[in-house]
Parts: sequence; structure tokens; C-alpha cells
Amino acid sequence: MEANKEARRVLAKHATDLSECQYSCSGSEVRLNGFLRKIDGSEYTAQGVEALVIDFQRHLPGYYIAGDCKNWSFTSDHINHIGGKEKNHGGGGEEKQVTYYVDIDDIEGIG
Repeated sequence: MEANKEARRVLAKHATDLSECQYSCSGSEVRLNGFLRKIDGSEYTAQGVEALVIDFQRHLPGYYIAGDCKNWSFTSDHINHIGGKEKNHGGGGEEKQVTYYVDIDDIEGIG
């Protein structure tokens, strides 16, 4: 129960729109699903997701963080942005999925 309260505080601090993103705390894991977006409708940046994960780890030490959202996939160890579709400039009008990868380095060293 206390973990749910802390998770909600972290999400509120980062202005996460909870009408589109659901969270749950079970055992020693925090899991997010849905669409990760801010209350004002703006999108999260990689740095914003990284700050969210770091904040979870500060407030819920020992918990594993996992996000399986439509636009972001992340854990305590990595962040993947599931980008939109873009036109392939090779011709033919094909589309490809754009994915970005960001490593979270030395979270314990961040003070």
C-alpha cells in the first residue's frame, strides 16, 4: 500500500497523465502500462523518462521499474522510445519504426 502511494507521488511530481497511463506495485516491482504522456498533453523526452525512473528508484529503493507503454519501453536498466512512423526516403513510400535507446548510467552515483 505504501509503495502505491509513493509511486503515485512520483508520477504526480512528473505531471504524468494517469488517465492514459496505469501503474501497479506488486512485490518489489513498479509497472507502468498505457501511453506515457504529461498532464498538459506534451510528450516525455528520454531525459524525462530517465528522471522518472531515477525518482522511482530514490523513493522506492530496491524496486524494479518496468514500463511497457505504447510510446516508451523502459526498465531500471534501459529506456527505449517507440517512435512514430516516418517515410522511408529510399522510395516506394514504405514506413519504418523509429526506436531510440538510452542507457541509464550510474544511478546510485546521482545525488
